[in-house]
Amino acid sequence: MTGRHRRIIAHRGGVVGDEHAENSPAAVEAAIERGYWMIEVDIRESRDGKLVVHHDADFTKFYHDPRQLAEMSWPEIAELRAEPGGSRPLQFHELAALAKGRLRLMLDLKPRIQSAAYFDAVKRVLREQDLLRTAYVINTQHPAEWVDAGARVGLTLDQIEAAAARGEDVARGYILFEHGRDLDSAKVKRGQALTVPVVPSINIYHYADLDDHMTAAESDMRRMLALDVEEFQIDSPYDVWLR
Repeated sequence: MTGRHRRIIAHRGGVVGDEHAENSPAAVEAAIERGYWMIEVDIRESRDGKLVVHHDADFTKFYHDPRQLAEMSWPEIAELRAEPGGSRPLQFHELAALAKGRLRLMLDLKPRIQSAAYFDAVKRVLREQDLLRTAYVINTQHPAEWVDAGARVGLTLDQIEAAAARGEDVARGYILFEHGRDLDSAKVKRGQALTVPVVPSINIYHYADLDDHMTAAESDMRRMLALDVEEFQIDSPYDVWLR
């Protein structure tokens, strides 16, 4: 797989696995060392309104604590320590500071209802670290507001087609973001015709119904590369076919 420039986005905040906990400083540094272009991070609110970077609703994975993040205060969260590595969870402003000038950010916005205060707080951090205009945003209830702020928003092809029908400049504000398993040739080519970045999401949980997720992920990557796709959001074990 050579000849094209590839931009890799690390799911769950960097290089994650037996050596590094997700969304940890070590995972971020490992992503930089491996030449990743962007990391995807999940932003949740604690009980006292702090923006915490964590994928799951609870802390069972990596921290062995079943409590729900949204029901904990930041002082409680800050006492947790990850296995491996021993790091505590990061607030979003801390992770953004690690990324400044080194990595772009894809933001997975986790609250089911995203308040104006949440939107403003996330946007403020991005502006402070000069990361807003290079950011991708997924799972937002307010795509127009993010596009107006200067970020790009991940949508399905049907959503992008609807935006184009409304007269929106989809090439300026959106990316085609769908599971790699679901992106066929027609969808990819239509996204390319609309001049929006095509970004397949290729994550381990997408292949939970299969015995061999590595082979399935490789097949999807090869199919996307044959269609001249250049950006991939992946779990880090899959980077062996892209780096």
